[in-house]
Amino acid sequence: TKWLQRTGLTMLLPHGYDGQGPEHSSARIERYLQMCDDHPDIFPSPEKLSRQHQDCNMQLVYCSTPANYFHALRRQIHRDYRKPLVAFNSKLLLRHPMARSTLDEMSGDTRFLRFIPETEEDKLVAADKIKKHILCSGQVYYALVKAREQNKINDVVISRVEQLNPFPYDRVKEYTDKYPNAEIVWCQEEPLNMGAWAHVGPRIRTSLRETQHHANKEVRYAGREPSASVATGNKKVHLAEEYAFLAEAFTGVARKPSDVVGGVPVF
Repeated sequence: TKWLQRTGLTMLLPHGYDGQGPEHSSARIERYLQMCDDHPDIFPSPEKLSRQHQDCNMQLVYCSTPANYFHALRRQIHRDYRKPLVAFNSKLLLRHPMARSTLDEMSGDTRFLRFIPETEEDKLVAADKIKKHILCSGQVYYALVKAREQNKINDVVISRVEQLNPFPYDRVKEYTDKYPNAEIVWCQEEPLNMGAWAHVGPRIRTSLRETQHHANKEVRYAGREPSASVATGNKKVHLAEEYAFLAEAFTGVARKPSDVVGGVPVF
């Protein structure tokens, strides 16, 4: 990467906040993203979009489904060019009952999805009545889905940025414009000064500038407060922080839940 030499180096790094302390929580996503050579303020032309993977210095993915993880590795093997891949992997999702894929999602004409839009639209209000569009990456998606179900929220959509670099500008543009009246929120479980926020924030803004309905809008952050330490090792503190940023994502205010049912906060 440094000397423009082709390499298929693949790194599989465990990452995910489970209350186990700093040594067992972060693969330091932010440090890898800092080394990516994508310009955050320029929306790629169609030609540039088609060549994103050839032109980038490395790929970073944080998959939320077994199928997408499979396709990321399969793509890495079968491409006719070499490019480094850093794959962040959640230990929690190894046994999570919601993190499942069928064989049909790994066969036929299926492929890696850089961006996964809302998958349960049939349970939500019409697109023009959606109030919030939450973007996220990795295991925090399932915490958001469970919180939405527990609180019977039907006017918030949740989309996943599966590929952090090269950034899926075109997909973010397309699916944010689908919900014209929605506030755009980036939610992450890492502290403000860590995780993907510093990388995705300006790139989401660049994507929004190209939309029809969100050209003058900002993206709001919902996540842990800035911290010197990567993560707490105290389970109670960990859960309090998680409940607070989940509330912030859905309501705009970080606060204690009125109740916790089955490990899921009630706002």
